[in-house]
Amino acid sequence: DRAARWGRQRFLAEMNNGLSTERAIRGVFSTSSYITVGDAYAKKGVKDDRERGLQMSADFPKSGIAGALPNSALFDREHKWLFGGEKYVDRTMYLKTQPPESRKKGFGSSDAKRRDEFSNDIEVEKWRQRIKGEMEFADRFASHQASLISEEDKAEMERLSQPPERRWTHGPEFLFDLGKEATGGTTPYEMKDSRDTWYSKRRVATESAGKQFTGGYSTMSATVGDNLKDFNDWTKPECARQPVIRDNFYRSTGVMRTGY
Repeated sequence: DRAARWGRQRFLAEMNNGLSTERAIRGVFSTSSYITVGDAYAKKGVKDDRERGLQMSADFPKSGIAGALPNSALFDREHKWLFGGEKYVDRTMYLKTQPPESRKKGFGSSDAKRRDEFSNDIEVEKWRQRIKGEMEFADRFASHQASLISEEDKAEMERLSQPPERRWTHGPEFLFDLGKEATGGTTPYEMKDSRDTWYSKRRVATESAGKQFTGGYSTMSATVGDNLKDFNDWTKPECARQPVIRDNFYRSTGVMRTGY
């Protein structure tokens, strides 16, 4: 094989006069032409619109009244005020309409009369009249409802409207009564406490009979326990786990021995 390949190459070289050009290799009379001669290397075609970037986007508001002004709400990037940057000009011109030399002094003052639109209170009086009518309607409704309530309900409402009784844990009523024995502001001595403290655990046990004060509220455990029915008749279930060793073995001494 090697000798055959070498002989073929030698034959082609002799046939092409030892040339390795395109005409010699292909055996044609002239060099072939190409349709891409002169074109730029790696010419790119026109991109599709779907490849040019984002086609769908959400424009979230950035600033404005209550943060609800979208970015495309205005033609410009910011709102251009009509009189932005201009100095304030007082158009009332009291100096021209009422010159100081023509004013009459009243109570030692020569100020101008200001009975123009800046002191007009018509709109304010409208709101005052409306609020007054609403308050009169509320009073009539409250008096009508009060006439329908019985004396027992009135007494119960009066009782519920009273503030709760002040407990000893709150201390004296006024801060400047702290430390005064006459007003009950002295901290009782408790030898079991490491320091003098008003809200002592030992004092709670004696003052509140050891019961937790919840301020009118009830805990979940208390709610469940208060709603139990016939709990005195409850017994151990038949199929529950029983203390087999303690009930079936006799022990004269030990940790499981009961008292006499």
